[in-house]
Amino acid sequence: MRISRRLIDITGLRDIIQRRIPVLVAESKHPGPVVWLTACIHGDEVGGTAIVHDVFARLRKKGLSRGAVHAFPLINSMGFENVSRYLNTDREDLNRCFPGNPRGSMGEQIARRLYDTIMKSAPSLVIDLHNDWVQSIPHVLVDPPDAYPDGQTASRTLELARASGLLLVEDSDVFHPLRNTLAGAVVDAGVPAYTIEAGGAYAVVEEGVAAGTDAVLATLRSMEMIDWFAAAEPAATAEPLRYTNRPLCSTSGLIRFDVRPGQKIREGQRLAEVFSAFGSREESLLATSHGFVLGLEDHARVLPGREVIAIAEEH
Repeated sequence: MRISRRLIDITGLRDIIQRRIPVLVAESKHPGPVVWLTACIHGDEVGGTAIVHDVFARLRKKGLSRGAVHAFPLINSMGFENVSRYLNTDREDLNRCFPGNPRGSMGEQIARRLYDTIMKSAPSLVIDLHNDWVQSIPHVLVDPPDAYPDGQTASRTLELARASGLLLVEDSDVFHPLRNTLAGAVVDAGVPAYTIEAGGAYAVVEEGVAAGTDAVLATLRSMEMIDWFAAAEPAATAEPLRYTNRPLCSTSGLIRFDVRPGQKIREGQRLAEVFSAFGSREESLLATSHGFVLGLEDHARVLPGREVIAIAEEH
């Protein structure tokens, strides 16, 4: 096995600054699946970069039985330098620009180069690495059933996502605009893809990095690309739960949570209370379904209509 690294130019853009993105490749002597890891497409979500580093450190030490693992360890260098989700001062979200357009906005042009580079390698799987709220648990996001172009892509994606051992959550375009994401564009092309949300953003949270690294390695094991890592224990539920950010706040004030990330909850259970500056209770937020708490709002201040909690609910 050999590991190589290079920089690819993303400035077919008419740009006064040459912008390049690092690429890592671990390649076995034996043919097999091609897996892509993509990280830090949102510049303030840095845990994925550490996951790529740790996965490649393990591959360098232990080897790859067959196939190849490619990675973009740090896609959004501009956002990374500014500790920002966004690509530039126009607040362009690169993960809403796929599959891109060679004559579009800066984000669309960069997205097209990334997308073409990935697709040219005939990928078997793309794992997009992200981070969530500071108080959150690692989990896998997959597209809803109607987002897949065919049943084979859907079933293979779920099979590989289950192999990660993380809680499986079905994203919803009711809450998130799934179209134009990297994973969504790849799935549209018939390639299995899923997203790992590896705990809190902004800083490297080692527990989330360890969970994400193990999830990637367990997936590689399931694809028979490595034989030195144990298969993951099954997640708490075999079937995907459904993402929701309900209930929303209807008032402003100071929020105090009664639950913690990872906790199992019941419909009607009190999740949080909102208090005024004088300490009077203004609102109680109750669970709308059974499920698990994925994450909690980063700030104590809440406003009407604000998302304050993420839940994986039972269908």
